[in-house]
Amino acid sequence: MIIVKGIAASPGIAIGPAYLVKPDNTVIEKKHIPPTNIGWELRRFEEAVEKSMADLEASQAQVKSLFGSKYAKLIAAHKLILKDPLLISSVKNKIEKEQISAEYALSCAAKEITARFESLKDELFRERKYDLADVAKRLFENLTKKKQNKFSGIKEPSIIIAHNLFPSDTINLKGKNVLGFATDIGGKTSHTALLAQSMQMPAVVGLSDASSQIKDGDLIILDGETGLILINPEPKILKQYKEEQIKIDEAEISLKQISPLPNETSDGHKVSLYINYDPRRDFKAWDAFRSDGLGLLRTEFIYMDRFDPPSEDEQYQIYKKTAHRFDKRPVTIRLADLGGDKITQLGLGRREKESNPFMGCRGIRLFLKYPELLYTQLRAIVRASAEVDASVKIMIPMVSSVEEVREVKAALKQVLKETEDSGIIPRRPIMLGAMIEVPSAALSLDGILPEVDFISIGTNDLIQYLIAVDRGNQEVAELYDPYHPAVLRTINFIIQGCRKKGKPVSVCGEMASDPEMIPFLVGLGVDILSLSPRMFLRIKSTLRGLNFEACADLAQAAILLTSSEEIKTLREDYSL
Repeated sequence: MIIVKGIAASPGIAIGPAYLVKPDNTVIEKKHIPPTNIGWELRRFEEAVEKSMADLEASQAQVKSLFGSKYAKLIAAHKLILKDPLLISSVKNKIEKEQISAEYALSCAAKEITARFESLKDELFRERKYDLADVAKRLFENLTKKKQNKFSGIKEPSIIIAHNLFPSDTINLKGKNVLGFATDIGGKTSHTALLAQSMQMPAVVGLSDASSQIKDGDLIILDGETGLILINPEPKILKQYKEEQIKIDEAEISLKQISPLPNETSDGHKVSLYINYDPRRDFKAWDAFRSDGLGLLRTEFIYMDRFDPPSEDEQYQIYKKTAHRFDKRPVTIRLADLGGDKITQLGLGRREKESNPFMGCRGIRLFLKYPELLYTQLRAIVRASAEVDASVKIMIPMVSSVEEVREVKAALKQVLKETEDSGIIPRRPIMLGAMIEVPSAALSLDGILPEVDFISIGTNDLIQYLIAVDRGNQEVAELYDPYHPAVLRTINFIIQGCRKKGKPVSVCGEMASDPEMIPFLVGLGVDILSLSPRMFLRIKSTLRGLNFEACADLAQAAILLTSSEEIKTLREDYSL
């Protein structure tokens, strides 16, 4: 038996034979063309673009009929890439100036743009490289008039094993004897993963080289709960997983039944459950979760893939539409957490490339350096708050000092005065909060708290900075550890500081969506957990099964321990 660890992309367990998708080893040779053929190559490429757009229109209609209009928006993203001059103009320029074939020009342009995506910190934006690759693959097939049918050989219910699957591949999996799929690359925020979730198909991604270890017909257990695949498991393990499959099916039914129940522990301790919301993936199923509010609206997507910053009106429309979805509940809008690696196309003038953009000019540092970006976003938020019943909250990212908070607070005060003079008045007072994700902000919290209405702990970056671990670096990724004593002690320090000043505190990182960490967070006294949609009902179920007093005892015992292994052992032995 071989066990390979990857990333859980879509929950569930699948058991069946492997169907190995052979990698595309097509080599695109550099082919020079005579000047007289440039026009012909350009026409070939333009025809491939037109044919690819027609293919995408058909795919969009297919997705809409199979999964609904909300998922058809995923294909719309590919149409935008196909229209983007960044790709199309680059290919045409290479054909004209370098006198190379359309195929080779497309290959070079796609590699250059992919490298830009790979430099981005945010996983959601890094995943765009796979969408670009899917569009490039479609263009290449239409250029060469050679289309592949990767799944024609599936004869029985199987688990797809591939180096990579594109969204266009995933769409074709439905109704083709596919129990689930596993890929060497990819992340849980990719369109491929989202389509798997929509089809309720277990999926594991980011397996590195699993496809080279598996042969056609190998018996596979695909664990979409933990991100594992087991190759040719022992009979005892196989029996355990089949029993687990039954339990998961039963649990999914019971999860839907708890949706209308209160968000509280078994002994009545209330913990508000907010949802992390992305308007680009506006799934109506989220309404059934009955969340207490919107805990995190990431706004970076509005600024990406463009040459100029978004206008005030464009942002205003997005914020207003989003806030309307949440009625009178809180809506937390985070100011754009753009980094030094994400601003080359925002018309901010010539900037030197930063060697370490994660600790460079990012988050609120960037907005204070270019205040018009800050004022434009604040005006859009204030205008939206004047037209919705939701309680709008503004969150400042990457805070490292109280001076940054004071500058934003002064800017908001100025914007509120200007809009009020124009007759635009928020229906409810706008709350201002700070994200604590930098150790210096945590340690100087006593100065920050009097300036804000609430605090949100961004555990993803807080853990990264506390332990000095780049999660994207495979050499040290295993050191990224939410059980580290420094992490729990820092979270406790923040919560206790907020308690003294009567300020609510939330957690909005991945830690909040981890069932194993919930007893610690609840026991330490977190007021709000902001959750990924996929984990919302599971975390609610976990919360309702806990005893608050027992969680408090667990948390206080944990912060006295000196190693993550001791804390994990304590968690396993504790009765909650």
